[in-house]
Amino acid sequence: MSDFNYELSLTSVSGKIRIKERNTFNDYGLPIAPTKTKIDIKHYIEWQIGYDEIVLPNEDYHFIAANTKKKKLYELSNIIFNFYKKEIIKKENLLNIKNFIENNTELIEEKLNITRSIFLPTKIANINFLKSEISYPLLVYKFNNDNYLSEIIIREKQRAVGIQAMLFFCFPVYILKNKQGERDFLHRFIQSKEKGYLEINENNICIFLNMLKIFGILSKNHKYDVLQILEFILKSK
Repeated sequence: MSDFNYELSLTSVSGKIRIKERNTFNDYGLPIAPTKTKIDIKHYIEWQIGYDEIVLPNEDYHFIAANTKKKKLYELSNIIFNFYKKEIIKKENLLNIKNFIENNTELIEEKLNITRSIFLPTKIANINFLKSEISYPLLVYKFNNDNYLSEIIIREKQRAVGIQAMLFFCFPVYILKNKQGERDFLHRFIQSKEKGYLEINENNICIFLNMLKIFGILSKNHKYDVLQILEFILKSK
């Protein structure tokens, strides 16, 4: 079996990886300070996993994205590419995903909407306000392995008009390995700048294939990008 340990930064404040806490599945996960909180089974990684990265000037690119920028493989697509080269992922696996995405007409961004309730009067500190509540749709996809799930949330675009679907990969902190290859994160604090290592192998690579498939149905741009990524990987050998 060919194993690969993916390095994750566990204490970076500005990174795409956060450690969060929830007591039950229905709870809203709240971020914690990992260097000040003893890790237990209710703590999990929330990873805003990506699939592409803008290339640097004069750097080779792998595909041109829907936004016309030159991109290279990154995180999710790089994992899939490496396992395809090792022949753990078969050509048939990628062709099945490609065929599904090409023929799919239902996109998450087009099916879900952000909703706002009507304004009602409310008083706080003896000041009169009008209160409305905004609801952001959240989809959860549970993989066959109970330790892993994906959360897709619809939010407003930060730098443009419209909405965007964001995908997060979630799994318990305790399944990570430390630098020595041991799973010892339970019942202790995480050290400053400490790394965790997620084991990826032929038993769980299907999770990453399914995530790529889900990315392909998030929006028109995601669909285009994922198909370009699949074309590049399939032509790599």
